[in-house]
Amino acid sequence: VADSLNVQLQGEITERKLIEAEQKKLDQRLRDQQFYTRSLIESNIDALMTTDPSGIITDVNKQMEALTGCTRDELIGAPFKSYFTDPERAEAAIKLVLSEKKVTDYELTACARDGKQTVVSYNATTFYDRGRTLQGVFAAARDVTERKEDEAQLRFLMRELFHRSKNLLAVIQAIARQTARYSGSTESFLEKFNARLQALAMSHDILFKAEGQSASLADLVSQQLAPYLDRREPQVSVEGPTVLLTPDAAQNLGFALHELASNAAKYGALSVPEGRVSIAWRLLPEADGNGVELDWVESCGPAVVKPAHRGFGSMVIERNLARELDTLVELAFRAEGVHCKILLPPRQLAGIR
Repeated sequence: VADSLNVQLQGEITERKLIEAEQKKLDQRLRDQQFYTRSLIESNIDALMTTDPSGIITDVNKQMEALTGCTRDELIGAPFKSYFTDPERAEAAIKLVLSEKKVTDYELTACARDGKQTVVSYNATTFYDRGRTLQGVFAAARDVTERKEDEAQLRFLMRELFHRSKNLLAVIQAIARQTARYSGSTESFLEKFNARLQALAMSHDILFKAEGQSASLADLVSQQLAPYLDRREPQVSVEGPTVLLTPDAAQNLGFALHELASNAAKYGALSVPEGRVSIAWRLLPEADGNGVELDWVESCGPAVVKPAHRGFGSMVIERNLARELDTLVELAFRAEGVHCKILLPPRQLAGIR
């Protein structure tokens, strides 16, 4: 009997040990699974959180701590809505998830402890236990602040493009109208109109390369005077510091430079091989307004006779440029050559280096 009891006891001990060993394996597997799940949660780039059905936070990851500036212990047990600039909208998000089972791209603005605000895209779904009993909401908040800023910038650029397009069409209409007024024939109109449109396009090419923000004065001069700068013996000298112009200044000054060059090529210094044109600009001291003064000086060309009436070119240079840039323009028809002085005020400058 004793031997039988001993054998039975040994069997029970062995069975208990097997059960304990199996339990240890299950416990280790559970810990491993929990660690794996936690690692996935913490490695996510989004701020993750769970709440109970009433919106009380039950768990968070490190990104949620960073988003709110609060520790995990501080967040757990706190109302989800408390960490957003619009608590009512945040609370509505929880209710929406509970009713719809899922919410995507719901915009909220998180507010950290230090006051920093972050626009997030809130995406959430409900989760359940094995018995399909509702446990709460699992949510992810992705920082979309940069995307929202990009969208705002895009809207601004579209408005700017629309505004500039309207202005450009108005400019082209004015060019067509004034060119027709001063042209004696259809052929003359087409020749002058096409040349002026090309001059306008050159200025916009430079602006396009700088994403529409500014244009280099040196590039503007080089573009408009390119036919005379590319010669074996250039007739045009260009000198001045690096100056960036605003889009309006670039468009209007580029057009004025074209008219000066066209006039010089037909009647002035660029109409003869020995003629010369000097284009130079300098920065004005504070006492003179901190602007830029540009001088166009022709020499060694045919003797200049002051025109009896102002043509389209003179009107563009003296009236339009002065009016559009709200600046001072002096155009002098001296016997030795045309001299034009243009003052660019600081508000027409995008930068100086």
